Amino acid sequence: MTEIIDLYDNARRFVRTIEHGAPVPDGLNRYSVHVWFVNSKNQILLQQRVHNGHKYADMWCHTGGGMQHGEDSWSTATRECVEEIGIAPDINNAVFIGTFHRAHKFVDVWMITQDVDLDTLHLQDAEVQSIQWADMKRLYEIHKMGLFMPTAWVGCKMMLKYMERVYGVNIDVEI
Repeated sequence: MTEIIDLYDNARRFVRTIEHGAPVPDGLNRYSVHVWFVNSKNQILLQQRVHNGHKYADMWCHTGGGMQHGEDSWSTATRECVEEIGIAPDINNAVFIGTFHRAHKFVDVWMITQDVDLDTLHLQDAEVQSIQWADMKRLYEIHKMGLFMPTAWVGCKMMLKYMERVYGVNIDVEI
């Protein structure tokens, strides 16, 4: 079955649909989500993309992905978490951080405060090869080594700045 994607204009009004994989016309955008899990130690859950030759193979990033036809941001976040790591996030532990725009895409950033036992997660073989909790120092090391998915870093910085501003978390890294 072909996946259908909704397209929006720059004012975020629905315009039309396309099949997944088709080029997004100029002036239109799809939506995707970044979901960042943060535990009670202020560590960030990272997942490593599979080593399969696809774009960003072996790089570390967030949970998330593209919005499908008819979905909203939260339902996309929930679906992607269930698909990729086998856990449905609780909306009561969620904070919508904001949206950023990149070429042909609006990206919604969510933060979920939840202690997750890594041994209970079920990784999606086609997308995720490994997971880890990373403290701020480790997160920055991964970024500095060039192992952090570049498209994920913008959302990560948004989430870190939110943690610093709202929760008083000492980021203690250069973001």
